[in-house]
Amino acid sequence: MSSSILVPLDGSLLAEQALPTAMSLVKQRHGRLELALVHEPQGHDGLADAPWNSMTESMQDRYMSDKAAQLSAACKAKVGHALLQGDVARELCRRAREVDADMIVMSTHGRTGLTRAFAGSVADAVIRESRVPVLLLRQSGADAPPRAPALSFKKILVPIDDSEASRQIFGAAASLAARGETQFVLVRVVAPVHYVMDGALPYGYVAGPVDEEATRLVVSEADRELTGAAADLGERSGCDIDPHVIVADHVGRAIVDFARKMGVDLIAMTTHGRGASRMLLGSVTDAVLRGANIPMLVLRPTSA
Repeated sequence: MSSSILVPLDGSLLAEQALPTAMSLVKQRHGRLELALVHEPQGHDGLADAPWNSMTESMQDRYMSDKAAQLSAACKAKVGHALLQGDVARELCRRAREVDADMIVMSTHGRTGLTRAFAGSVADAVIRESRVPVLLLRQSGADAPPRAPALSFKKILVPIDDSEASRQIFGAAASLAARGETQFVLVRVVAPVHYVMDGALPYGYVAGPVDEEATRLVVSEADRELTGAAADLGERSGCDIDPHVIVADHVGRAIVDFARKMGVDLIAMTTHGRGASRMLLGSVTDAVLRGANIPMLVLRPTSA
């Protein structure tokens, strides 16, 4: 399967740590690697860009040319590169469409979540605007090795809800799997059903104890739906699927805890397109991004 993978760079070792994994995926798919660096114009004294930035831009152009040549020699294939100007996230997503990329692979700081990711909040903005999956590789900044090895994903956690949109991640997740070797852990988190009790609150009721029987019915229905989803993912990936239904009040926290418990290498999930505060099941994706210090594959579904 031929494909094109876009890797955003900014001249830092942190950003370059996404390259080994991206190159591994390109070789696996017999695809093409594309590099992009966005020069952000800084206005000065009525000018669109400060005069001294011309030197910076020239250095960036040389950096990209040298990096592309270096990687071309390493993978014995042509590596595309572009120096862009404008808003970083918008230009990266435009470039992804231009080269027909089917994935963006980028590094982020693993300790602080998206609010301090690649060039501030760029990763968040890329996820919000991208039409293709975004693979976020968590790095620990100065503590990370200068040349990180390529990551392989042997166990992938895929959280879904009861929507078709949440299943749109299946194709992208399957593309990262080694057929017959990777194991998928499919999880559905459902909220417990509480008895409704009369109370003195303005809204007229408060949540009471958990209704065990009603909760069992909800779990049973979710389990039935998950069986169908597991069959779909298994057919797409050719891998074993381990389905789980979890009962929890806080969905994002439950996903993070379950990911740690299962020792997964990657979490793959969909998100709505309005930003990190309005994602799958409310703020679930945001909670997972901030709480799980492992790579994530995030896709804005077409319905968004």
